[in-house]
Amino acid sequence: MKLGDVLKKERERKKLTAADVAGRLGITLEQYQEVETGNSPAEVWGPRLALIAIALQTPTSRLIAETGRSAQAQQVAGQCGKLISSHREKRGLSQKELAEKLDISASEMKSIEDGTTPLETYAPVLLSFSETIGQPIFNLFYPCGLPLDKLTDYP
Repeated sequence: MKLGDVLKKERERKKLTAADVAGRLGITLEQYQEVETGNSPAEVWGPRLALIAIALQTPTSRLIAETGRSAQAQQVAGQCGKLISSHREKRGLSQKELAEKLDISASEMKSIEDGTTPLETYAPVLLSFSETIGQPIFNLFYPCGLPLDKLTDYP
């Protein structure tokens, strides 16, 4: 199952059009359709954000905005990376230790914390989407309590 499948089903469940959702998210219809069809970097970066949240024992939304609300997302360049770094340091983990927990390279972890990955673009969009449908953002990546790659159907 793809993240885009979950977004589409949740959008349809709320009886929203793709154009309605795109407008609420502040992106073009084409950009939203790319996410919903599973052809965007959100497919990689959304679930990766959830894994970071699990590793840091921090609500996913708090890795996007200090308040956990989309209105405060992207207030500064590289905000997700800065928040991830701050939460990592509070947990007493090095970049290397967190990278190992996530099974990614230390250089990729550095890029995340430097704010130079697509996470900076897609995390705020996904947080806005979760607010639009009235669900915690983590539920987008673990619908029915299972990670997307373990889910075969989403009712």
